[in-house]
Amino acid sequence: MFAYVPTPLIRLGSLFPTKAVYAKCEFLAPSGCFKIRGAVHLLERLSREGHTRQLIVPSMGNTALGAAVGAKAFGFSVVGVVPQTIAAAKDQKLQSLGVELLKIAGGGSELLSRAAAVATERGAYFVHPHLDPLWTDGYQAIAAEILQALPGCRSLVFPLGGGGLLMGLSEHLRKNSIDIRLIGCEPYNYPKYARFEHACASTIADGLLLETPHRPVQERIAEQDIAVPLVSETDIGAALRDLYELHGLVVEPSSALAAAFVKTHAADLDEPTCVILTGENITRDDHARLRADADSSS
Repeated sequence: MFAYVPTPLIRLGSLFPTKAVYAKCEFLAPSGCFKIRGAVHLLERLSREGHTRQLIVPSMGNTALGAAVGAKAFGFSVVGVVPQTIAAAKDQKLQSLGVELLKIAGGGSELLSRAAAVATERGAYFVHPHLDPLWTDGYQAIAAEILQALPGCRSLVFPLGGGGLLMGLSEHLRKNSIDIRLIGCEPYNYPKYARFEHACASTIADGLLLETPHRPVQERIAEQDIAVPLVSETDIGAALRDLYELHGLVVEPSSALAAAFVKTHAADLDEPTCVILTGENITRDDHARLRADADSSS
């Protein structure tokens, strides 16, 4: 089975010297990303119930990595339905873990529909990383660990992709009647759940792409009054650079996005504030390039 060690909570004192801002370091999880939480939660239950031993996982990279690391411990195999443009670091890690990769054109919505079809064809388990509670309930542990380490937490800021993390965090707060402000951040260039009137464009936070938002996630946002702000590309790059230069933290742009929002809105947030740094699956060359781009634009 899988022995999970909670990720650390650290204070971002150099980046926010006058504010009580903390980071939940999910990028230090065994798969380099918080997605291992969902994978282990799902695999524990599938193992007990005697389901198929193969998972079909739609993923921009990190979901399949979480599934692959968990699958090795539980004796499952993984097929990752990923974009042709998958980041090099994630592609290399998935291949090293023995994941069968089906690379297709298109973004998150196409990955979901193709993965569902492949699961039906193979008689395998289709992982819906945004809406399957057997997966998303694994993220409740993140909220529980934050509240144990920082019981006075008032604002919880996280990246918003398809909505799986939002569903897990909000379910824990709802179930335990905990009053914390949830803020799910999206890239300005590629919003999904936020209100927007501009056209979508490419974003360095490429782990957060989804063409069609999910209605259950939209309903949860409305029910629990979850804020969904947009963050500029410039601010994302600057936060990625600052996390590295001031704290020695290497995270991918999709992870840095939440810290970028706090950097520009710290005065408006109730303290203590906690940022979830979700993943670090990026090559060092790409990370250095993004830091240099941030320097040139500042």
